[in-house]
Amino acid sequence: MELVKFFLKEEWKGKHALVSAFLHIFTAVLITYLSLPGLEKALFSSVFWLVVIFTTIQGVSKAFIQMRKGNFYYWHQMCTPAQYLGARLISSCILMLAFTLFAFVVFTTMHGNLGEGALDFFLVTIITGIGIASIFTISSSIASKTDSPGVLLPVLSFPVILPVLLIGIKAGKNAADGLGFSSYIFELGLLMMMNLLIIALGLMLMKFIWKE
Repeated sequence: MELVKFFLKEEWKGKHALVSAFLHIFTAVLITYLSLPGLEKALFSSVFWLVVIFTTIQGVSKAFIQMRKGNFYYWHQMCTPAQYLGARLISSCILMLAFTLFAFVVFTTMHGNLGEGALDFFLVTIITGIGIASIFTISSSIASKTDSPGVLLPVLSFPVILPVLLIGIKAGKNAADGLGFSSYIFELGLLMMMNLLIIALGLMLMKFIWKE
């Protein structure tokens, strides 16, 4: 937990980047409101995740992207690869949840409340957000070992994010339609399994990245 606190304090020190990410989210939601007034529930989940994905990628993934090669040698003396990646994943998930919550509040305020499906939709966004944060974090750890991490990150991330996003959008649509928990329980379970698989693979890969 000390590592998590340290990484969160690092994020807080760069408040300008956090404010910028929140501003990007607000601007993107405002554009969707002006261009798609009276957004239908059928499109709510798709448009919501398009906004979140493209406004939070830099905020969540910059931890590894900003690292220099010498930083890995320093952290190698301080903790194990699993401890380091675990702390990074937790701090990235917390950050992603803050972005997602803000986007959810702004989105529902502008486009209208989902009524009975609001809590169900929010539950889906939490699980989907954790998966997206994990993918961005692990992909950025791999990209950080190359000469052009900013270019390689989208190439590594989006093919993996796509299935998570599609399942999250489908589950979110059922939740937004107010069909009840049973209508998206399969997708929710699938998302949780994929999240665990992504984290497990990340921990395995981190051992090799750590040695480079």
